[in-house]
Amino acid sequence: MGATLYPVPGTIKSIQRGVINISGASATATVTAVVVAKSTLTMLGSSINAGAGSDARDYAHIVLTNSTTITATRGNTGTTSSAVAWELVERY
Repeated sequence: MGATLYPVPGTIKSIQRGVINISGASATATVTAVVVAKSTLTMLGSSINAGAGSDARDYAHIVLTNSTTITATRGNTGTTSSAVAWELVERY
């Protein structure tokens, strides 16, 4: 009889969610360690504290920098602030 795989590959191992607040050009969030190759990072939404001089450079993007760090980066380093909501899903 064949071996039973448990857990089934592709099933969800963990889900982490959070918000990164950016006041400069970038900011990071520390997460519980994941296997990068088996993880998917999704941006759930973002907001900017729109003030005088805010523009498209205030909007951020995110990347899973390594197994424990998410980095949010934007083009503007002015006085406005941005927030990015994210979800990190790791699979078996």
